[in-house]
Amino acid sequence: MSKRRIAGIVAGLFAVVVIAAGLLWVFPILKVSNYEIIGIEQTPQETVVEATGVDEGDNLVRVDATAAASGVVELPWVRAATVSRSWPSTLRVEVTEREALLFIEESDGSYLIDAKGTPFIIGVPPEGAIEVTGVSLDNPDDLSSVASVVDTLPESVRSQVSRVDVPGSFDITFYLWDGRIVYWGADENNQNKAIAMETVLTREGQDWNISNPTMVTVR
Repeated sequence: MSKRRIAGIVAGLFAVVVIAAGLLWVFPILKVSNYEIIGIEQTPQETVVEATGVDEGDNLVRVDATAAASGVVELPWVRAATVSRSWPSTLRVEVTEREALLFIEESDGSYLIDAKGTPFIIGVPPEGAIEVTGVSLDNPDDLSSVASVVDTLPESVRSQVSRVDVPGSFDITFYLWDGRIVYWGADENNQNKAIAMETVLTREGQDWNISNPTMVTVR
């Protein structure tokens, strides 16, 4: 087969592909009829679907995945989202939700706070969220500090904490469900303090001070 003939066949195939792509773009041949939502626990599926702005029956080829993902990220529980097409008829949404690490009780409800110290919604604190006292919602620096500290704790330690009091980022105290108290001190040297806290909770003692993790004291 001559090179000229091969070139003609290739050009013909390319033209067919271009025409087919144009038809798919203009006419809703491949329509959205299914939604695959992954990674949600706190956010209802129908809320995610609505936030994409993509309706059932829309042309899947023409879906703006970036705009759809931006809409989903606006939802309070959503930290990140990606939207993609799964041919021939499914819109796929992958969601990463925030963790409600902490909460603050106010007159209008419980403000849930994520691992960055950002209040993101008023709602019922989920299991494992720790109450914060002594700090205002208007003090983002102290909220960020306490979130950073709590996020450092192993889950086995965090699950024993009922409340953390934070009059300032240099004055953090943990109150445990069993009545024990652990004074953390400043938001610094957190990894070593987390190790110290995990250790002291295996020992006898009611009131611990781990503000200097190399010189832990108890009373």
